[in-house]
Amino acid sequence: MRLMLAALMVAMVVWLVVAVRALNADPPLIGPLVEPVVDASPAGHPTADLKIGRLKAQLERERRTSRRLRRLLARRWTPTVSYAIKLASAATGVPSWELYAVARCESNLYPFASNHGKYLGLFQLSWAPLGMSPFDPIANALSAAMTVRRDGGWRQWECKP
Repeated sequence: MRLMLAALMVAMVVWLVVAVRALNADPPLIGPLVEPVVDASPAGHPTADLKIGRLKAQLERERRTSRRLRRLLARRWTPTVSYAIKLASAATGVPSWELYAVARCESNLYPFASNHGKYLGLFQLSWAPLGMSPFDPIANALSAAMTVRRDGGWRQWECKP
């Protein structure tokens, strides 16, 4: 059972690292930059008007593509507190109602909560959960649930379920 839980935790940490790296990766270039075409044909000439029209159409297509890309990037997935608590409950076997009760009491379900600078995050941990930011709700919930599973109770927290 412990070996399976350890393997699951390692897989989840690897998945989180890969997901974070993918989100922080630079977006691919949309297309080549458009260089203005210098033509010797006089203004008003049909060839010059056609080339200018093509350039304008290409610029408009690139603007639409970049707007769509910006919209997609703005909708990055950010883990919610309820997702983090359900995941920690499923991974460790600690009942989700206990996790909710303690998190509500400790931080009012606010993942960026701080208490006197030492206790941080959803469960007000004084350590870096899984070597990650204490403000990451998934890492904070998993670390708290694993601690409760290992210790057999909520003795480290003031709030009890």
